[in-house]
Amino acid sequence: MGEDDVVRIVRSYIEGLFPKVCPTCGVRFGSLREYLQSTTHLESPILYDTINEEIPSQPLGPLSLANCACGTTLTINSRGLPTDQLIQLLEWAKVECNKRSIGVRDLLRHIRDRIDSQVLQDDEDVDSLNDSSSITKTSTSSPP
Repeated sequence: MGEDDVVRIVRSYIEGLFPKVCPTCGVRFGSLREYLQSTTHLESPILYDTINEEIPSQPLGPLSLANCACGTTLTINSRGLPTDQLIQLLEWAKVECNKRSIGVRDLLRHIRDRIDSQVLQDDEDVDSLNDSSSITKTSTSSPP
């Protein structure tokens, strides 16, 4: 498993958590993209599991926090990931942290930043396609 695989797996899982609603103000985030555009990350993701030695057989997994515009702290966690897959991801993280000589929170932030970038870039790509499509339609239409 490589970093691209991890990003793909985690992104797919997180995108499946939406729609999500803020319990305080009722704002509905229909997609991960809407969530990223409307919330503010709080620090690096957190991992309560210790992965320096052996990975726990029932890991809690990472937790990412973000503030809604109303100030409520929202969470994205890995509770819904199959335990075997979560353990595999944590094993990968353990190896990568050692290889890169970084802490797990730095690695989690890096993975989160890659996912965020992809999701927001995908949005720009769609906008770009829509813009070029409308340009094409305009330029190929015949005058009245």
